[in-house]
Amino acid sequence: MTGRYPAMQLSLALDDHPLLPRIRGRLLARFGPRRDGRRRDPVSQLVRSMLGFKTRDEVSRRVFKELRRHYPSWDRLREAEPRVILRIIWPVNLAEPKAEQLPQALRMIVACTGRLALDHLADLDEEAAMQWLRRLPGVGSKIAAAVLNFSTLHKRALVVDTHLLRLGKRLGLLPSDADYDAGFELFMRRLPDAWDADDLSELHRLMKRLGQTVCTAQAPACGACPLRGLCPRNGV
Repeated sequence: MTGRYPAMQLSLALDDHPLLPRIRGRLLARFGPRRDGRRRDPVSQLVRSMLGFKTRDEVSRRVFKELRRHYPSWDRLREAEPRVILRIIWPVNLAEPKAEQLPQALRMIVACTGRLALDHLADLDEEAAMQWLRRLPGVGSKIAAAVLNFSTLHKRALVVDTHLLRLGKRLGLLPSDADYDAGFELFMRRLPDAWDADDLSELHRLMKRLGQTVCTAQAPACGACPLRGLCPRNGV
């Protein structure tokens, strides 16, 4: 993505008062710590994250549990027919392409590694691991980052979902035309080097909470926002 946002890249380099630490501090004061020690194995997190793309958490969580009930081993899901998978995962958004992509992605993992596991990603740096995952069918930056950060791989990758993308644009952290890939790269540039994988997962959860309850898509409650004074929309 080199050269796509040269003006913003320069502004990031000259930012003497990083915004993300101030955002995180205010969100912690409002919502409290958002750390979760529970982590799935990377393949299970991949399946969970693919189901969750553009789908509400409560729906994708329920569908994931139902899929796991039908397929106690993901090797069985790898061999399943898409039409059979679709009957289980139909409540999620984009269910038809996901029913095709899930077994395709699992088969590709086996073809590349010899077994249905993603443990080899632990030996790669974050950028190389992101690139490896993004070769899988149906996997973009959001899903790849979730596999790396939320799973037992515990890598330093920020999950930029719909909420973080919207908040990033409203806060002036991202340009208005940023997509998930650009959003991930630009957010990662702004993160303090000292923040580890747990800090990034907590920032994701804090910003997502704000996006779900205050800075919503259609009717943001700017008067009740803890980021008043930091947001160009609500500078008082």
